[in-house]
Amino acid sequence: MAEEKKYYSSVDDVLQHTGMRIEDLGFMSEASARDWIENRLVEIKDLIDHDRNRDYHAEVGAGERDKVPPGIHSIALRIMSNMVGQAVLRRTTPIIKKDDFSVQLVEDRVFTEAIKKDLRRYLAKPRLRMFIPGGEK
Repeated sequence: MAEEKKYYSSVDDVLQHTGMRIEDLGFMSEASARDWIENRLVEIKDLIDHDRNRDYHAEVGAGERDKVPPGIHSIALRIMSNMVGQAVLRRTTPIIKKDDFSVQLVEDRVFTEAIKKDLRRYLAKPRLRMFIPGGEK
């Protein structure tokens, strides 16, 4: 039986899209680089699922994983690309020099405004809210 996917996008897509090499992040083997990417993709799936209040894999059912909207895979790939870029920058230097006088640290923002905007194209499931009459005043 094939292993269930635990994430959107794929390790191979990330490697192809980013052009990442094993040595870029200081990994000792391709297997360790692939494991690192896969673990980050699991985290990204969690971010997307919580943002949209849904699990696209659970919604399409077993054996239909390819029916997850392609845009969700693309968003996961873009978030992962941001993570890879930040990791490479941090290993080079944690500081970005903007001009002769200003310097800034590498930001932790992988969930950019452009990604959030694209993610909003996919409807979020409403969150259950309880209202208790006479509650807080």
